[in-house]
Amino acid sequence: MKILFAHYRPDIVSGAEYALVDTVRWLDPRLRAYMLVPGEGRLANVYRQLNLPVWSYPISTPRRLFPGWHEVQSFWLARKLIQEDFRLIVCNTFAAASRVMTGTKWAGLPLVIIIRDYLRDVPLYRKILHQAKALVAISCDIAGAIAPMANGVPIYVNYDPINAEAWLARVQSSVAHRRLIFPENNLVVGWVGRLTPYKQPELFIRSIPKVLEQIPQARFIVVGGAQNSEQDYEQGLRSLAMTLGVQKYLSFLGPRTDVAELMSEMDVFCLTSRREPLGRVILEAQLAGCAVIVPDFGGAAELVEDGVNGIKFHPLGEQAAEDLASKVVMLLSHPEMRKSLGLAGREHVLATFAQPNIVAPLSQMFLNLARN
Repeated sequence: MKILFAHYRPDIVSGAEYALVDTVRWLDPRLRAYMLVPGEGRLANVYRQLNLPVWSYPISTPRRLFPGWHEVQSFWLARKLIQEDFRLIVCNTFAAASRVMTGTKWAGLPLVIIIRDYLRDVPLYRKILHQAKALVAISCDIAGAIAPMANGVPIYVNYDPINAEAWLARVQSSVAHRRLIFPENNLVVGWVGRLTPYKQPELFIRSIPKVLEQIPQARFIVVGGAQNSEQDYEQGLRSLAMTLGVQKYLSFLGPRTDVAELMSEMDVFCLTSRREPLGRVILEAQLAGCAVIVPDFGGAAELVEDGVNGIKFHPLGEQAAEDLASKVVMLLSHPEMRKSLGLAGREHVLATFAQPNIVAPLSQMFLNLARN
C-alpha cells in the first residue's frame, strides 16, 4: 500500500525530516512510503540521496494573492493521487496540511497530521485539524496542548525514533580527529539548534560569565544559524557575547553538517528552549555520550529522568541563567557524574528510541487507515 508523506518547505532539512527518515525505515514493509515536496530543492535532494522516492509537486497556499489557483492545483493533485493509487496521506508537519488537505479530500483519501509544534487555538487551525482522520503528537505535552482543539479526532502519541547505529558510527569515527580549536584540557559546553527566540540561545550565553567564575577553563560553542528573517537576532546574540565579555570563550560555529562529531567533543550539552515539543537533539547528544541539561517542562522533560540520565533546570524567569549556570558548574566539577549521566543517557536512547517497536503502533494505525 502506497502512502504519501507531505512537506511544507522544499528548502529546509531539520530534525522533523530526519525523524521521518528514521520512521520510514521501520514501518511495516506492506507500506510503501513516498515523499511529496512542494518543489525542487535541498529536501528533495536529501531524500533522493537516501534512496527515498520523491514526488515534486508545487502547491501554493497564499489564496488571497492568487484566488482560485490553490483549487486548480488541488484538483490536479487529487487526480494524481487517484491515478497513482495512494491509500493514505500523512503530513509530516501541521503546516504541510494546508498544502494537501483540499486535494486529499477531493481524492477521498484519509489524512493524518503529525503535530511537531505548539499550535495557537484559533478557528482556522481547528478547522485544519478536523480534516484529519488521526493526529500524531510527538510528545505527551504536545498531545495535551492540542487535545482541546481536536474535537474528538483521535490523537496518538508517538515519539520520534532515531537511527542510533549511523549516529554512533560518526561519533566513534571522530575520536582521533579533533575539530574544535580549544585545547583538549578545556571543558566544552555546547548548544545546538536554530537561532530563534523560543530556543533561547541568549539564556545559554548569559550563563557563561557565571560558569567562568568557578570554572575558568570552560569553553562554549553554539552550533546553528538563524533563518534569513532572523539575521538581526543572530547578530544580537553576538553583540550580547561581546557585552558580557565572553567572546573569547565562546565560538559561534554556524550551521554544520558534522554535529555528531562536534558533540563527541562536548562535555555538557544544554537545551534552553522555553517549551520544546520534543528535542531530537537531546537524543543525539546522549548518543554522543554528553551529559545533558534540559528544561524541566515540555516535551524535552519527557526524555530525561532528572539525576539519572540527565539534569533538568527551569528555563523561565529572572533566575534561569543562574540556574542553568549552577547545573553546568556542577557537571563540570564532577567528571564521574558527567560520565555516569552520559552512559545512562546513551543506554536509555538505545533501549527506547532506537528500536523498531517504537513505530509499531504508528505502522498499525497507518495500515488500518490505508485499508479502509
